[in-house]
Amino acid sequence: MTSPPPKDVWAPPPGLRALQRLEFPGKLGLCERLFAARLASQGVRWVQTAPGPGWRLDLGNPTHRWIAYGWYEGPSLWRWLRRHGAEFRTIVDSGANIGQTVLYFATLLPRARILAYEPGRAARQWLEEGVAANGLRQVAVHAAGLGASPQNAFLGNVGAGGLHGSWNQVNASEGEPIEIVTLDGELDRHGIEALDLWKLDVEGYEMEALSGAARSLASGRVRAVYQEIGSAGAESIAFLRRHGYTPWRLRDSGRPEPLHGLTPMENALFLAPGHPSAAPP
Repeated sequence: MTSPPPKDVWAPPPGLRALQRLEFPGKLGLCERLFAARLASQGVRWVQTAPGPGWRLDLGNPTHRWIAYGWYEGPSLWRWLRRHGAEFRTIVDSGANIGQTVLYFATLLPRARILAYEPGRAARQWLEEGVAANGLRQVAVHAAGLGASPQNAFLGNVGAGGLHGSWNQVNASEGEPIEIVTLDGELDRHGIEALDLWKLDVEGYEMEALSGAARSLASGRVRAVYQEIGSAGAESIAFLRRHGYTPWRLRDSGRPEPLHGLTPMENALFLAPGHPSAAPP
């Protein structure tokens, strides 16, 4: 970091600060029972997060509180990155929202170039503020979503107003006007020959985003895809398999195991042929 975050960063209660450093099954539920009411009373403010950066959060929002409790969505992806991410040079975070995962990528992989795509204006402003306050110069925020072809579209709010776009969905007729670009085109535009990790979480628009990356996927230009599977999981898996990618489930330890079966809203890691972390543990 080259510039300090705001001086009024709030430090969570001592008990929570101790738990931030620990990961165990059921941690999210325990933290909610112990700390949700106290955190929610703080409202919107800058908070000391588990990975380090101060980030502006709405502590009345449970998805924001998760960032204060520890590793966002659990430790599996972050432990995998600690083991295999030392040489990562490029990351695309699509559906970056307020920066829930950007701040972890930037902290764990400080030398990596991070392209963050967030089409929603409100969420993107939170993201841009956190990036600027922490001097995260390796992060470039782009006001666009990833899809099958360059076009204009709309972002419809299908969640509560306080969720800051976490459930917003791309559609053809209603909501905030947005721009859609393709991953193939963006990698070309930015001169990226190899993308080490593509985080894909775009609220039901995943197949369109994958279609817009078909050329890069077919050539192995994208080394790994970390995707929220959602309702179109079987379709996504079949598409990526056709392009040579193997699906894995990350254990809490960060080690991949073959993906057999799916659970709703599960994340899966798809690795290109020959990826070193696909070797048996």
